[in-house]
Amino acid sequence: MRRLFLALLFPAALHAQDIVCDRGDTEVLRLEFTGNQAFPSSVLANGIATTPSTWARRWLKVFGTRYCLDPVEFPRDVIRLVIFYRNHGFLGVSVDTTVTRLGPQQVAVRFVITEDYPTRVRTLAVTGLDGIPVRDAVERALPLRLGSPFDRSAIAATRDTLRRRLRNNGYPDAEVLVDYETDTDRRAASVTFAAYPGTRSRIGEVQVEVRPFRGSTPTLDTAVVRRLTGLGVGRWYRQQDLERAKRALYAGQLFSQVNVEPDTGTVRADSSVRVAVSVVEGPMQSARVGGGWGTLDCFRAYADYSNLSVGRRATRVDLRARVSRIGVGKPLNGLESLCSGDARRDAFGGDLNYSTGITLTPPISARASVQPSLTLFSERRSEYNAYLRTTPIGGALSLAHGLGRRTQGASYTMEYGDTKSSPAFLCAVFNACDSNDQAALLRRQRLAVLGVSFTDENTNNPTNPSRGTVLRGEARHASKAMGSDSRLQFTRLTLDGAAYLPLGTDVVVAARLRIGAVLGPTLQSSVGDSYVPVQERLFAGGATTVRGFRQNELGPVVYNTAGYDTVRVDGLPGGDPSDPSQEVYFRANSATTSQRTIPTGGNAMLVANLEARVRSPVLADLLELAFFADAGRVWNRGTAQRLNLGAVQWTPGIGARVRTLVGLIRVELGYNPYQRASGAAFYDTAFDAGGQLFCVSPGNTLRVTAGRNPTTGATTLQQAAGSCPGDYKPARERSFAKKLTFQFGIGQAF
Repeated sequence: MRRLFLALLFPAALHAQDIVCDRGDTEVLRLEFTGNQAFPSSVLANGIATTPSTWARRWLKVFGTRYCLDPVEFPRDVIRLVIFYRNHGFLGVSVDTTVTRLGPQQVAVRFVITEDYPTRVRTLAVTGLDGIPVRDAVERALPLRLGSPFDRSAIAATRDTLRRRLRNNGYPDAEVLVDYETDTDRRAASVTFAAYPGTRSRIGEVQVEVRPFRGSTPTLDTAVVRRLTGLGVGRWYRQQDLERAKRALYAGQLFSQVNVEPDTGTVRADSSVRVAVSVVEGPMQSARVGGGWGTLDCFRAYADYSNLSVGRRATRVDLRARVSRIGVGKPLNGLESLCSGDARRDAFGGDLNYSTGITLTPPISARASVQPSLTLFSERRSEYNAYLRTTPIGGALSLAHGLGRRTQGASYTMEYGDTKSSPAFLCAVFNACDSNDQAALLRRQRLAVLGVSFTDENTNNPTNPSRGTVLRGEARHASKAMGSDSRLQFTRLTLDGAAYLPLGTDVVVAARLRIGAVLGPTLQSSVGDSYVPVQERLFAGGATTVRGFRQNELGPVVYNTAGYDTVRVDGLPGGDPSDPSQEVYFRANSATTSQRTIPTGGNAMLVANLEARVRSPVLADLLELAFFADAGRVWNRGTAQRLNLGAVQWTPGIGARVRTLVGLIRVELGYNPYQRASGAAFYDTAFDAGGQLFCVSPGNTLRVTAGRNPTTGATTLQQAAGSCPGDYKPARERSFAKKLTFQFGIGQAF
């Protein structure tokens, strides 16, 4: 009897496997409800076992899952619907069924519902609250109201609401009982809630017991634990304060077990209640080390150490160290043969990349709303063939508010360092083609940034959502008022929103829109003469943005060519730079010259993604397929590349995700039909010959002449000063295979 009752209440949990089709079963192609006015069909369908085949199966015939009619569960569904309606006040409901054959082994199922008139609450009373000082707060806006349907779930919710409000207003022993009468003929019900508040109490004592992780001596003092709970002696008892204290103790990761309970069995003369806090300590120290090999990093290693309670005061200290480019970066080079060609050819990879830091996080009580932390760090990091950022010393103070899926944060970061990049990059992006201008940009400077951010996540799964929305935003501001050098002033704004919608059980549609802008320090549209560090510019393209483009290559780029042609003023090849009577130019030929692409980023960005995630027809528990279309663009306002929505580029693609112990492994192919973007072209000898930078764009008119170095006596070439035009365009890819971009990642793209 008990199993039958559970089967009626929880059909999906006990009998979902019975509706999957076996050979000879009758498939349900359509499920309908008629006569239902009070509840939508989707709500009714969720409460029964009979299920139609998935949308993908019905329409595509290949993907998705077939579901069939279960002769045992089908009549029980009628009972389930009757119970559902009666629990919501429709005591005279009746349910009938119609099964229509659509094929040899295919049917449409219809539930015909006669709802009748609902029984309504004609009288509603709450007793036992006379004389208590918080009566108005306890009785306001209850779920069950006079004149509403006699809904048993609303009755239970009202009882729980009254009891919770009493216990959150000083009544730890409060209980609420329910009594009701129904008149079927008159469709009327009388409901009475009898409250028994007990004695209003304050917190009289917080008794703490700390049990050690190992040994006989606890690491933490009981006074520290008492402070972390945030429970104050003399405050009115509130059950939600005890629950908040329990969450706070767990959030610090100090304890493996936490119990916070009132001792209501002890009667005290002053009507106070004692709160017993019992905790079991977890491991206070942890360390981990590891390493690996990467295409761009060669060998890499990391080490982390955490102490959760320095000095027995619950102050957390985290130490971290990261090292990459072991094998090709000085002083740990010498293993070049074990590294990839990309790692060996990185123009900024001659030294090790490293990152070291220490973070101090003080304890925070349950009553506090903001968690501070202080970080000191030193690092050197490079972006492949783009830039090298060296920060001998830096610090960050951050404040975080909120736990879980809705958070706000603020941070202040100051770095004292420099950014090195290729002369081509500096010339094309910042118009710094003169050596003196480049030296001014590359000198060591202070960068101080104030940042604020928020996250509002309302999804059913934080790592692989199938329903809900996510909204994230960030603002970063650097100016002299913040402590930055005068040339390092900007305001960077980004906003990122995503939505997830299930279509049946096998398809999830995911969409995202991401926008960003870099403005001047006073929010003017232009950044003026300010130098925006490379790491603060906007980039797009890659596995998490527009997947038809390689990493960061959607938007402004410059090219370093592997060679150039020497041409005369008439455009014919040849010419001698040492002959003063000849005008000679260096110009690249995009059809024959290979090039290296350097993404330069922009100050305006738009990225949009639309994706359908489909359960695989085979190995459905392990494999998921994806069909996507990504669109985006990165611009530089204030230049010839003006913001133009008509220039947005979109790339379709397909992919697969495999569920593993480390999460979803994602493999995707994006199709890019576009010719690569135009940009300035340079021949840069700075890294292979200690030489010079030449503009070799096809349209440049910067004359090249020969001279002699007065120190060495060697012949050198000089190019006239001037702007390098951005008219170089690599040859268009003709084959279909070369228009495909392979992407690999862990987790969903967004």
